[in-house]
Amino acid sequence: MKDSNLVAGDGYRGGMVSSGLDVEQGTPDDVAEAVELLDGARRWLRDRSIDQWRHAIPAEVVLADAERGELFVVRSCRGLEAIATITDHDPETWGADVTPALYVHRLAVAQASRGHGLGQGLLGWASARAAARHKAFVRLDCADDNQGLRRFYESQGFQHVKDTTVTAPGSTRALGSSLYQRAAP
Repeated sequence: MKDSNLVAGDGYRGGMVSSGLDVEQGTPDDVAEAVELLDGARRWLRDRSIDQWRHAIPAEVVLADAERGELFVVRSCRGLEAIATITDHDPETWGADVTPALYVHRLAVAQASRGHGLGQGLLGWASARAAARHKAFVRLDCADDNQGLRRFYESQGFQHVKDTTVTAPGSTRALGSSLYQRAAP
């Protein structure tokens, strides 16, 4: 299902993202490809000694995202180009904070699509969605030692809020995590 109220521009056609993306709500049929995309991102990070996603994200986690209507995808004729899980709450990471916010998790871009602005475009789409839902902030987190991702988030206007410890999805592994937010437009 395309989120047509938040689509800007012509959408992604394999070039640079400029004014927006065609973002669709993912379905259980997207789970296998989404897990493959996440695993490609995980391997890319691991090959660069970045401990963002050391272990594969279980298909059950992504399936649960899709079943709750929280998995969003950008697709082209080649398949899924980018994905993100977008939620209205995140007590596991942000605690009992009741500030109205939208939370971004598992944002990943297909390796063949890196460098085209899809990550930035999805963050912009999430901001528009947050504003449409009357949320004050878009929030996200990353491994506290992932300096490249921290710089990217900061370059996109996200401000560091604090560092904390979280549990990796589908495991009991504790991770150092840096929490970021930016005001919704």
